[in-house]
Parts: sequence; structure tokens; C-alpha cells
Amino acid sequence: MFINPRRLIIDSRLKSRVSANKLLMIKRKKYKTGRSSRLVGPAGYDRKLVVKEGQTLASGSCKKGVSVNRESKRKLSSVLRKGIRGRKKRKMEKIDEVDEIVEPVDRISDLPEPIIHHILSLLRCPKDVTRTTVWSKKWRSVCASFFTFDFDQKKIQTSGRKHPEKFITFVNNSLATKLEPMHNIQKFKISLSQASIKLILPMNKWINAAINKDVKELDVHMEENSLNKHYLLPNTVLTSKNLTSLKLYGCKFDSNIIINLCNLKELSIKNAYVNTDLINNFIQGCPLVEDLRLIHCKGIGHLHISTLHKLHSVQLHECHGLVSVKIELTSLHKFLYWVKSSWRCKLNLSGCENLKSLSIKDPSLSDMFFQDLIVKFPYLEKIALRECNRLKRITILSKTLTELSVIECNKLKDPLIDAPNLSAFEYTGERMPFFLLDVSGLHEAKLQFRIKKNGLALCRELEQFFLKKFVNDGAWKLVVSSNKNITIHEELPKVQHLSSKQLKLELIKSPLKLKEFVDNLLRMSQPKTLSLVSSSSSELLNFLKEKIMSREKNPKCCTYYSRKCWLHRIKDVTMVVLFEGAEIGDMGHDSQQTTFKFNWQTLKSKTRALVNDS
Repeated sequence: MFINPRRLIIDSRLKSRVSANKLLMIKRKKYKTGRSSRLVGPAGYDRKLVVKEGQTLASGSCKKGVSVNRESKRKLSSVLRKGIRGRKKRKMEKIDEVDEIVEPVDRISDLPEPIIHHILSLLRCPKDVTRTTVWSKKWRSVCASFFTFDFDQKKIQTSGRKHPEKFITFVNNSLATKLEPMHNIQKFKISLSQASIKLILPMNKWINAAINKDVKELDVHMEENSLNKHYLLPNTVLTSKNLTSLKLYGCKFDSNIIINLCNLKELSIKNAYVNTDLINNFIQGCPLVEDLRLIHCKGIGHLHISTLHKLHSVQLHECHGLVSVKIELTSLHKFLYWVKSSWRCKLNLSGCENLKSLSIKDPSLSDMFFQDLIVKFPYLEKIALRECNRLKRITILSKTLTELSVIECNKLKDPLIDAPNLSAFEYTGERMPFFLLDVSGLHEAKLQFRIKKNGLALCRELEQFFLKKFVNDGAWKLVVSSNKNITIHEELPKVQHLSSKQLKLELIKSPLKLKEFVDNLLRMSQPKTLSLVSSSSSELLNFLKEKIMSREKNPKCCTYYSRKCWLHRIKDVTMVVLFEGAEIGDMGHDSQQTTFKFNWQTLKSKTRALVNDS
């Protein structure tokens, strides 16, 4: 085959397809014919080598028609091989770099053991704790040392109030087979719904067995209204050096008890008689406590805390007999104080200037005391007022406040709120006093009304003076709930004529929060109807259609969980679509109302279905 052109340039695409041996043969043929060729340099780039009549090659003297000598052939072959090796080497370097970038990192195994224990403690089902062992070897070893015991008398069917033998036998057998081989346990919880003298000795035995196994979290729950029948807690509990959390419900304490809980971080006492001396013993014996809760306790009298320097949360829930509360701690970040109308208590939080969350339920709270109180806390982020019926005119000026909740403060009139960073607002009452509230920074607003009279007037005021503030920002969605019927409006300008029966309004800005809210609403309330007023291309509409109408007959979303989601409770559901202007024949408008009508399973039908499946 003869080649007529003086120059021959091999296409790069052809070059990439042929193998290295074929490329070498082509190069040699070109040198023999004295035509132009393309050399590949060691650096990986191409350069042309053109041979004309009467000229010599760079590698040596070679006239027309004379073959290239062997030395030049060897040099050419070595150059080609070096070029091929260089390209392969660079490709491998690039692959190594990519592998280094996308190399997976096992971050879940790098978590410290206390955090893993905290995650496992939030899992209610023991089977869920067992399933985490497949994640990594570290989780398998941590789960092997994470043992929890939860005994609830309600779940064990007893033959009567005076015959708790079945429960005692069940607990004894469980502890004999599972507790004895262990060196330590994470949590021990026991709940008694029926008090009996026969349970006192077994209870002492079970709790002491848990203490001997260095239990870290102890929860004793005794449901009994009479203080005389409260369970007397063993003294060994209050001297354990390994306890980090202690929750006591319906227990009583020895008058000469010695308390030494040096590692306790969480203390909760509910429905118990606790006098001033006992509270002081707890304060002295729990130097590292971070969370203190006293709920429905009697006989406290005076509560003074100034030495617990790690305490960041205090909650006092309707403690009868509380005379005064004085807390002087810069570490306190959260304070909850709920009392009833007939109680009078002096509250002094002058030393808590770093407080961030304040929740008060006090019918005797006055305007002056409230104003003097919040001035002391320049870093407040959350304020919750509940049933403060003496409050009439309040002023809140704060740059750090992000959440405000006002529940059943029925005498409140025209409050002045200047909080530029306010993101969440909640109000419940008979009328709406917050028409002047600046909503420019809000992300969520909840309104609930108990309308006794003039309901239509209130609805008109809400439409004209409050809801119009949210119209300019098109991201707001309005959720209206009334008697098991829920309506979601995705476009606020088109909301008209709110009914006086629709008393619960919720404004949500984030689409993700709206989906979570609807999911929780269906789980908690199980409404009869769920209506969505939106466009036909709404993202929320497609989400609801896919989740509700395209659900399986037997959903597999909760296969491994004992508590099923709301999808498992639906017996039947129908979807009805009404277009805006359908009554006047305008069916081409994009806006529509989609209504889902639910038929939920009752407990009897659900039990019958389980029996049929089995």
C-alpha cells in the first residue's frame, strides 16, 4: 500500500483505540517510508516529526529511501514505552486520589460511650437496642454492657388487687436469669399500679439487687394517693455512688436518712412528702446535680439553693405548702414555676442573670412583679405564661427572645412586644390581644380560641388585622382545626370567611415543618377529614397523595416496631377534589380543594383483624 501525502498525522481517537503494539508497528512503518510521524514524548504530549527530501532526522543522518538504523529504533521504542507507562501512572495516581476522597469514614463508631449510652436510653423498645449491634463492633460491645430492666405491673395481668403473686413471680424469674450474670446495668425501672403489703419485701430485694449491680439510672413509680401508703425507699439507694439519675414517684423517706449521691446529675421527686430538712439534705448530698424536679410534693416550705454550681434546670410543679423560693445560681438556664391560685409564695431569682427559659403559671402574678422579674434576665430566649389572670398590661423588650407562649391569660390587653428575633409565637384565650405584634421574623404561630360570644366579630378581626400581616410572604401556610376536621390553606390571600367554630389556627412557614406537623396531627388526633386548598401541582398535595392514597394494604414502615404509625390505623380513605369556581362552571382554574375522608380502625376491629391474620 502506497501513501501519497507527504505528511501523515494519526488521529488521536484512532490512537486511543489501538493497542500499544499496533501503535509501535505503525510508527516503525512511517519511519521506513520516510514520511511524517508523531512522536510521543516522555511528558505525555505529542509533537510532529516531519521528514522532507534532502533533510536529516534529529536522531541521525538518514536520507530518502534509507532505513532507520537499529539504534534509532530502540530509542523510539523506549520513548513510546515510557510514554505509555507515564500515562498509566498518571491514571493510577488520579484513581488513588479519588479513592482517598470518597473513602468512607465510620463516624458512628467514633462516638464516645456516654453518648452511645444516651442514644440507647432513648430507645423504648429493647429490640431496637439489640438491632443497633449490627452497626459496628464498638456498638456491639457497648450494647453488650447496656442492660435495662423495665417492670410494669399494668402489663402483667394479675388476678386482683390482693393477689400480686403473678407479678412477683415474673420479676423474680427475670432477675434470676438475666441480672445475676451481669456486673453492672444501665437502667432499672419498676412501676406498681396496685399497692400491697406483699410487695414491700420483694420491692426492697429487687431495688437492692439493682444497686449491687451498680445501676446508673433508677426509676421507682408507686401509684398511690394516700401518703400513709407510700413506699419507704431503702437507705442503700440514697448512698449509691454510681447513680446518675434518680426518679421517685410516690415514695417516702426515713427522717434520719443520710444522703450521699456524689455522681447524681438528675433528681426527680413526685407525689411525696418532702420537708425543708430533707430538701437541704438532698442539696448537700448531691453536689453535681444538673436537673432538679419537684412535682406535686408537700411540706417543702422554704427552698433555698445557692451551692449547686452545676444546676442548670429547676422545675417546681404545684408543690403545696411552698412558702418561698430563693435561687442564687449563675449556672441556672431553665426555671419552671407552677402554682395554684390559693397559694402564696415569694419568688426570688436575683442571682440567676444567665437564665434563658422562664415558664410561670401563677394566677396571682401581677404586672409590676413580672416587669421587675424579666428585667433581671437579659439573655432570655423563651417566655411561657400560663393562667396568669392578674396580668393586664405587660411590656417585653428583648433582642434575644425567640419563643413566646401566652396560655389562658384572659385579662391581658394590648401587650407591647418588641422582640426582633422572635421566631415562634403561641396564644390561647377568649380573644386576640396581639394585633400589634410584629410578625416579620416569625417562622411559626399557633392561635387557639375559646369563643363564648361574638365569634364572627373575632374571625373578621383576625382576617383583617392579623392574617393580613402574613400575606406578603407567600411561604406561609394556614392550618385550621375544628372538631376532627382539618383544613390547610397554602395561599393566605384566598382565605376568606373563617367560621366561628374553627377555633384553632396554626401558621407554619417551613415546608418540612408543615409535613412533620401534618404527620403528627394524623397520628395524634385521627381526624375525620383532611382538606388541602392549593394548586394542582402542590408539593404537599403530592406528598399526601403518595403517602395516603398509595399506601400498601399492610404497610411495612413499622415492621420492626411494636408501636405502629397512623398508616396502620386507616381502615379506608376516599379522596374528593373540588375545583375553585366549580359552582359557576369555571373548571379551568388552577386552585383546588382536595379532601381526604378517613375511616379509622377501632380497637375491636383492629383486634379482630389481628386474630384473622393469625
